[in-house]
Amino acid sequence: MMELPDNIAALYHRCIQGAATAEEQAAFLQYLQEPGHEDILREVLRRGLREPKPLTDLPPEREEVVWQTIMASTGATPAVTPVYRMAWFRMAAAASIAVLVAIGGYTYYRSHESRPLAVQTPLAPGGNKAILTLGNGKVITLDSIGNGQIAGENGVVKQSNGKLAYAADPAGAVTMHVLTIPRGGQYQLELSDGTEVWLNSASYIRYPNRFGDKERSVEISGEAYISVAKNATKPFIVVSKGQRIEVLGTAFNLMAYPDEAAIKTTLINGAIKVIQQGTQKILKPGQQAAVANNTPGITITTPDLEEVLAWKEGKFRFYNTDIATIMRQVARWYDVEVIYQGQLPEEEFYGAIPKSENARQILDVLELTRKVHFEIKGKQIIVIPGPR
Repeated sequence: MMELPDNIAALYHRCIQGAATAEEQAAFLQYLQEPGHEDILREVLRRGLREPKPLTDLPPEREEVVWQTIMASTGATPAVTPVYRMAWFRMAAAASIAVLVAIGGYTYYRSHESRPLAVQTPLAPGGNKAILTLGNGKVITLDSIGNGQIAGENGVVKQSNGKLAYAADPAGAVTMHVLTIPRGGQYQLELSDGTEVWLNSASYIRYPNRFGDKERSVEISGEAYISVAKNATKPFIVVSKGQRIEVLGTAFNLMAYPDEAAIKTTLINGAIKVIQQGTQKILKPGQQAAVANNTPGITITTPDLEEVLAWKEGKFRFYNTDIATIMRQVARWYDVEVIYQGQLPEEEFYGAIPKSENARQILDVLELTRKVHFEIKGKQIIVIPGPR
């Protein structure tokens, strides 16, 4: 590994630590793109790709692909404005993004100003959206009402941070509520026992306004991160697509979308029991139970937890991920229809990008692998095999 000049090394570390000012970031990236500094740019790229997780450790041949793609796309003296260079560096170095975004972040901003307007369809990201259905059938669109207690529902409060909270009302009747998150939405729910639920796009949870004396039971479809309030005498039960999860007090992620090939339950801490068609497994922290659709049996693996929880942290994160899986996530978050033309690439993709970016930016990053190409028509994204 080559040594960076002292002043550049200092600026590099300030940037990846988030301590650099806008002027320092602009000066740093201006320096990297001056003629004769190609070796320093290569070294900064390598450090950004390898810092700090195993996810970003790439074999030499992948690093060479990154380098050759950047050099071919930028030329000897790339013309990039400071604000765009800073955006690339935040993604590629400060965020330690792997090959996909390291290529795309740099070259996307360089070509952005010359892109025809028809291709710049933004497809804005999703946000805090949810629909609450009460026990009497009344439907409330939460993002269209003000914050505070919901009229006629004691202890049910819409909070200001995209969250719905319940307080137990022992005197009130038990009724079933449904919180539905549309495509392009996300929301947080606090149940009457204090259990916290984060819901991803195209998901729903069915639950009582307060729990009874014997058990706490909910039904979930889609994806949710659940931090269960401890209660040794009253187990917490989650039912999804024929699978049953039993919990006393723990945190776990459940992915049970109808269009995915398997239900995946990932334990973050504590212990849970996964039951499916007479088979049961007890997970340890860091393990994932996968139940394939219409197939008996439970498969236990150890996934990359950062990839599993990326959605909750406001990111897309891919590691050995095929294009169809990526596009299902894109479709849910941006509320678009995905159409495929021709044979999909068999290669797997790597990288991470904030969910706050518009869809066009993610698609540009994917396109720069030259494995796939996209066309946007209204709310449709057409996926086409790219030039090799």
